[in-house]
Amino acid sequence: MADRITTRMGCWIQYQLKLNGYTLGTVAHKANRSVQIVSHFLTGRKGSVPTKKALCEVLGYADFNELLAAMPEDCKTEPHKGA
Repeated sequence: MADRITTRMGCWIQYQLKLNGYTLGTVAHKANRSVQIVSHFLTGRKGSVPTKKALCEVLGYADFNELLAAMPEDCKTEPHKGA
């Protein structure tokens, strides 16, 4: 898996955070990163290993691969332009 995630993956992760009562600030604090870095990660603009680890910790996954496995398949790909 590439270091960056797709926008749809980021939306699903943000949805999971919201469902569980967490904010980007919670993840940023755990990762010792800024909210902006977490936001950039979730929109696919930056890769961040500490952010991946913090997301897994906050959401209760052992690692990022487990988090990805829990994600619906349609969230793992971007729709084609014009579709």
